[in-house]
Amino acid sequence: MNELLARVQRLEDIEQIRRLKYDYARACDLGADPDALIALFAPEGEVTWRSNVFGEHRGHDAIHRWFGGVAGMMPWAAHFMDNAVIDVAAGGRAATGRWDLLEFATMVPLDGAGDPEAVVMSGWYSDEFRKIGDRWYFSVIDIEMRQMSALDAGWVRQPNRGGDPGAVSAGRALR
Repeated sequence: MNELLARVQRLEDIEQIRRLKYDYARACDLGADPDALIALFAPEGEVTWRSNVFGEHRGHDAIHRWFGGVAGMMPWAAHFMDNAVIDVAAGGRAATGRWDLLEFATMVPLDGAGDPEAVVMSGWYSDEFRKIGDRWYFSVIDIEMRQMSALDAGWVRQPNRGGDPGAVSAGRALR
C-alpha cells in the first residue's frame, strides 16, 4: 500500500508542478505583475530567472525588478506551453521540468521609436522546482529562446529579431 501512496503522491506532485508552470504563463500574459510572479518562486534560498536573450536575474529582488520592466517592452503576450516532461526526485522535495514554448507578443521596436511589432517566439524551458511544506515553487526558470521574429518577417528571414543570425542558437544575449 505504501508503494501505491507514493505513486499517487508523485502524480499529484507532477500535476501541481504543471499547474505552477501554467500559473507562471498566465501571470506573464496578464501584464507580468512582478508581485504575482515572484510569489511563484521559493520564498527561501537562491532563486534564478535566466534567458539566453533577456539575461540572468538572481535573487528575489532582481527577478522582481526584471518583471517590473517587462510590460514596458512587451505590453501583450500569449504563452503556449507544451510537451511537458516533469521528473520528481527521490524524496519528493525537488523536481525538474521541460516545456516547449510558442509565444506571440507585442513588443516595442528595438530602437524605441515607431509602432509596436507583432512578434513570434519559440524556445525551450528547463526549470527546477522545490517543495516547501505541501507547495511547489520555482527555484530556477531557464528559457533558451530558439527564435524571435517579427511576425511580418517570419523566422526564415528574421530568426533573431534585433540580433545577429547566430545569437539565439549560440546563446548570446540580444539587446
